Amino acid sequence: MSSRTLSDRTAIDGLRREAKRWLKAIGAGEADAIARFLIVFPGHATAPKLREVQHALAREHGFPTWAALTQELADRARTMEERVRLFLEKAVNRYGTDPATRKWGDYERDGGSRGVVAARLLARHPEIARASIHTAVVAHDLDTVRAFLAKDPALARDRSDFDGWTPLAHLAYARLPLETVEPNALVLATLLLDAGADPDAGWSESPEFTPLVGVIGEGEGGQAPHPQAEAFAGLLIDRGADPLAAQALYNTSLAEDSIRWLEFLWTRSVRRGETAKWTGPAPQALGGEKSRSAVAYLLGNAVASNHPRRAAWLLEHGARADDINFYSRQPVMKHAVMGGHGAMVDLLVRHGARRPQLTEDEVFVAAVATGDTATLRLLAEAHPEFLRAIAPVKVALDTGRTDMVEVLLDLGMSPDVADDHNCRALHFAAHAGAVAAARLLIARGAEVDPFDGRYGGSPLTHAVYHGQREMVDFLAGHSRNFRGLCFAGKIDRLRTLLTEEPDRANRQDRPGEPALFCLPDNQETAVELADLLLSFGADPTYRNPLGQTPAEAARRRGLDDAADVIEMAAEEWTPR
Repeated sequence: MSSRTLSDRTAIDGLRREAKRWLKAIGAGEADAIARFLIVFPGHATAPKLREVQHALAREHGFPTWAALTQELADRARTMEERVRLFLEKAVNRYGTDPATRKWGDYERDGGSRGVVAARLLARHPEIARASIHTAVVAHDLDTVRAFLAKDPALARDRSDFDGWTPLAHLAYARLPLETVEPNALVLATLLLDAGADPDAGWSESPEFTPLVGVIGEGEGGQAPHPQAEAFAGLLIDRGADPLAAQALYNTSLAEDSIRWLEFLWTRSVRRGETAKWTGPAPQALGGEKSRSAVAYLLGNAVASNHPRRAAWLLEHGARADDINFYSRQPVMKHAVMGGHGAMVDLLVRHGARRPQLTEDEVFVAAVATGDTATLRLLAEAHPEFLRAIAPVKVALDTGRTDMVEVLLDLGMSPDVADDHNCRALHFAAHAGAVAAARLLIARGAEVDPFDGRYGGSPLTHAVYHGQREMVDFLAGHSRNFRGLCFAGKIDRLRTLLTEEPDRANRQDRPGEPALFCLPDNQETAVELADLLLSFGADPTYRNPLGQTPAEAARRRGLDDAADVIEMAAEEWTPR
């Protein structure tokens, strides 16, 4: 249904104002406005909301949704330079580094949706590929890359003004859903290397992030590897990249008990006669001067994560069973014993480690991990102070031993046991996603909404932050932490609390941050929550310590639809 077209002068702000005027006219009972809406949505029986009027306006312009219309207008408003920058930004894994500042921090997480944005932009504007050698490489456009290199081979070593990356780095970190990736990636890499690209040139601000690291992927964000990871990695090493890729070895040490990349990179080191580097001074990304060697650092991670295959491989390739964990500075054997990892303990003993002499409080923690209730009872009777430490219950939570949480509670542990920052057992249960343990703690009297002293968060906000959806759903049914419930988008629970105490709509769980500043990330839920809060008198004109209104804060987070709802309410706001 399309009765109107976009002109060169059509702007999103103008359409937002038009939607608001249309909604007001409908609310005032103007027949033409109502009839116009019913043409788009015949049979609509209730008073429409702003979101529905925006949808109708989009349909009038031939777009299926308001989001599609606003995306079209946003794209039209961009300059070619802005499109190029957006393409380069979204097309690659960035490992938390903001290309605008070239600093690591609270930057958008890597994931498939970023590549989809870049691919759509390229499909709409194929001329992006011709903007520079960097865009040509990321677009996997062979002919254009060849043309750039034929004109100036030195471009193979060029660093982009946008992010300081080389073309080879852009190629290695690119994750675009394009059909040209698999047939062209290795050809492009070869072209760049033949033209003089440095196979080990990392990012300008983080040189440890080399092309080899990008190809292998993984890491704390679970970044996807390149679809031709092994072949690409082999090519880079054959052309001079150091197979002791410290950042890659760190990234692949976190998630799975796999020796795939250990074996792959070690084999290449063998071919080059460089295996001594694995047992020599550790690279910075693997502990630097505080670690005996690369394999020593990696063994610490393997034991702490209970990865017996990786630990066995490392012990066979130069790690020592008496090495220490880089982070705790404790022997790896102590980690194995106190974690209750019997097979790991046996492995370390076979490689020469001695079972550690544990203090009584360490024996207590180890007994939790192994389920030794007799030892727990004996020590708890002699040392009731052990039950006031967080370590025993944290081990139980980390190892999924809800039964041992119950034993500790039966022995006298408070369900509100906490660390020095008042991070309580329920906070740690939220981190671990241990729903059964959380249910037990609450049943035994744990406070549902304590705030930790470091981040000021409740167990619910911790669960939201860590992405523990099942835990969020469970805690939301018990919590009265309004801020946390807002971020979790728990509309029904919030409606119940607002009905009991309407002033919660403007109450500040954190100074300067009433609920309208705490909308969830999901656009539709954010709109629904904004409507709910406004219906209970939330102030849409309030300014936070940064001087932002709720609408401005929402728009900065990309919650444009919610911002529209709040702005419209602000125009008619009368303090109650």
